[in-house]
Amino acid sequence: MVAPIRYGHTDALRTLLEELALDPAGNAAVPFGRLPNVHFARFFIMDAAYDLHAKYLEPRLVFLADVDGSTGAFLRDLVDVVGSGLDCIFEHCDGYQGNRLDFLTAHHIEAAATYVNTRGRTVSQIKQEAALREAIESFMDGAEWRSKDPRQVRSAIQEFVHRDPSLAWARTPPAQPDPLYVLREKLHFAAVIGAALVLLPVIAAGLPLWVYFLRQHEKADRARDAIPSDALVQALAAQEDHGIQNPFTSAGFVKPGPFRRFTGTLVLYGTNFLTRHVFNHANLLGVKTIHFARWLFLDDKRRVIFCSNYDGSLESYMDDFIDKIAWGLNAAFSNGVDYPKTNWLILDGANDEQTFKRFNLTHQLVAPFWYAAYQGLTALNIENNEQIRAGLYGDLDDAAVHAWLRRL
Repeated sequence: MVAPIRYGHTDALRTLLEELALDPAGNAAVPFGRLPNVHFARFFIMDAAYDLHAKYLEPRLVFLADVDGSTGAFLRDLVDVVGSGLDCIFEHCDGYQGNRLDFLTAHHIEAAATYVNTRGRTVSQIKQEAALREAIESFMDGAEWRSKDPRQVRSAIQEFVHRDPSLAWARTPPAQPDPLYVLREKLHFAAVIGAALVLLPVIAAGLPLWVYFLRQHEKADRARDAIPSDALVQALAAQEDHGIQNPFTSAGFVKPGPFRRFTGTLVLYGTNFLTRHVFNHANLLGVKTIHFARWLFLDDKRRVIFCSNYDGSLESYMDDFIDKIAWGLNAAFSNGVDYPKTNWLILDGANDEQTFKRFNLTHQLVAPFWYAAYQGLTALNIENNEQIRAGLYGDLDDAAVHAWLRRL
């Protein structure tokens, strides 16, 4: 959700968000801990600015939430649970008159691309499977297992889970996606692939022209190597590393001209298709530390917001991408102003490591309010816990039993 901030209210709103962030789960205004379907949530402010054509851009409040279920259902739950608590935040926005659901709905914008670590895995499932692992480990700590046959150990664990009524849910697999959802996803995949095949002659004919214009734009690019200020670096550092999970929030201008807007739109459409249908289970081309990420266009595609929730430090997060999929960074971000110069869209760019990291820092925004529902669990922890539950019952051969026990 993106909404303009009333004139003169930016500083007061930022101070309020910082105060609420002292207890993001239980504060008096927006206690996200009372909303069981929210994975992550954040509020941040985009300060007033001027675009590349010197046009004034008013300050904005941005609210992002990664949730289970539909947007409409979440907004209704948010209004029902939080109610008047929303007023103290949105009263700083133009046009807000206590019309909570209408205001949120009217200012909702669709993401250009979204990445979900594992589609279908809910907050409830993540928390339950973490509790299952802890319960099993506590049980195993109470006895000596070194001399036991692995199958005996697994049988003992199964018996323990069976006896504990609080773990009755673990005896059945997680709920499967609604069949209509599965059908819609298959139809979407087939429709996009079918359209691409039908348009293949047009794509093939237009590709050389697109490559020509791409090279002309890349040759003309002038990337400014900006040095982030000490104040920005310190402000960003203050919001990071309070737990194993961290937020990343950034924004920047799209390079001027219809070609860059078209290319950026096309790349993010392709990104969204791949993350929706291919890279949708715990692995983004070798990067396994991201929980959620999204790209949003603003101001008639003159600006882009990128936000993610990731594990580890910012340095390791950037290194992970540079080392494994620098070409993907180039494709996704090279249409942004001052991105390190690329060749053929995917070459160079982020491979200039230090310049890329400075670019990243100078485009980061401070998110004064950030909520994480299961801080302390990495994406790899969550995946491992799911596999522990999956291997609790059913037939496994000796190698699979050994592998399953190693997860503990």
